[in-house]
Amino acid sequence: MKQIIIVFEFKLINNQKTIQFKDLIRRYGTYAFITNNSCMIWTIADVVSVRNFLMAGLASDDKLFVSEVSAPAAWSLSLAKEVSDYIIKNLKEKTL
Repeated sequence: MKQIIIVFEFKLINNQKTIQFKDLIRRYGTYAFITNNSCMIWTIADVVSVRNFLMAGLASDDKLFVSEVSAPAAWSLSLAKEVSDYIIKNLKEKTL
């Protein structure tokens, strides 16, 4: 299982578009939204496949970054506790 970070930015802010894009991310099943514009997923897919899948939800001037990550990882304590706990749990489980 790969740990993949997704960072996205929409040129024009549109709540419906954001909801639809996040729904595309949710289709991976195991995910944690880190910020309003970033998410971590756990999947067997490679980064190119994830990027290509998510491109369907973007306009040509939107931005998308997809990269594989691995433990160790570090973040600020300002993330919600349930997000931090979820990331920690999945980093341990998925890298064993």
